[in-house]
Amino acid sequence: MTRDALVVGINTYPRLENLPKPARDAEAIAQLLEKYGEFRVRRLPEANLDGKLRVDSDALLLFNELEEAIANLFNPDGPHPPETALLFFAGHGLRKSRGGITEGFFATSDSDPSMGFRGLSLQWLRRLL
Repeated sequence: MTRDALVVGINTYPRLENLPKPARDAEAIAQLLEKYGEFRVRRLPEANLDGKLRVDSDALLLFNELEEAIANLFNPDGPHPPETALLFFAGHGLRKSRGGITEGFFATSDSDPSMGFRGLSLQWLRRLL
């Protein structure tokens, strides 16, 4: 049985307030999934520290990279998709309300609400699932 996880922890937001804990929280989840859940974990943003992959607390994570990673997690190429796919996101969430409809977003480091770009749409994620 294969189990894949995408664990995201974004601290750095040039156009929003930086956050102190998402990368730390995401790394803790990643380690638990590997140790107790037998998951193959992909971390974003990722750094190689002392030969170990870790969630990078200082790196940017851009929209295109997050979108591609989520699409690959839930709709992978190849004949043997994982039996379990898990997404963990820690970072800013943003909302947009218009005409009585509210839409949610995972904010990426390149999100800029003042320019109308909030990040990855949760409606897109719902359609993908």
